[in-house]
Amino acid sequence: MKNLYKIAEFFATVCYIGKIKIAPGTFGSIAAFPVSYIIMHFTLKHQIVFEISDFDSGQQQFLSLFLIEILATILLFIVGTYFTAIYIKDMREKDPSEVVIDEVVGQMLTLILCSGSIILLYGSSLPQKLDGTYIDFIFLFLLPFCLFRLFDIFKPWPINWFDSNIKGALGVMVDDIVAAIAATIMHYVIVFIVIDFFPL
Repeated sequence: MKNLYKIAEFFATVCYIGKIKIAPGTFGSIAAFPVSYIIMHFTLKHQIVFEISDFDSGQQQFLSLFLIEILATILLFIVGTYFTAIYIKDMREKDPSEVVIDEVVGQMLTLILCSGSIILLYGSSLPQKLDGTYIDFIFLFLLPFCLFRLFDIFKPWPINWFDSNIKGALGVMVDDIVAAIAATIMHYVIVFIVIDFFPL
């Protein structure tokens, strides 16, 4: 049982990143990026592509990567909820700051859902004004990261409702999912505003 608790601690704090005294949630969100990259690299290296009718090879590869990342995030959510439940079982504080697996899951979901915006942006005249490296950095890293952190920290409605009303490990995890959805919506609002300024 003690070994299981140690495993739960290791997983819930994401390799003890959550033990960092300053901004553990932010460091937890940053940890989502290498996790997502490893999954993407593995998928592309091994050419894991689902045959999806009515889509060309490039679209099939994008959709396959999207589905694999989503499945990995769902699995991480389930395992994260399980280990978080073990870790916080005897704690007085039910959402301790050192538990950052929820930030990893929420940030990964944000990244995945926002990734489609890059197709819209490259379909505008923005690439004629701004180098693709900067577009990728801003809309695949900086904006999804900043928006998720803002929603996760300030927890506006309905995030605060989920945070207050869903208890235990599920409550720890699910408010970050809602924050990810809110961040994604805001991301696309910003993207469509940008596209309006740079029409074809």
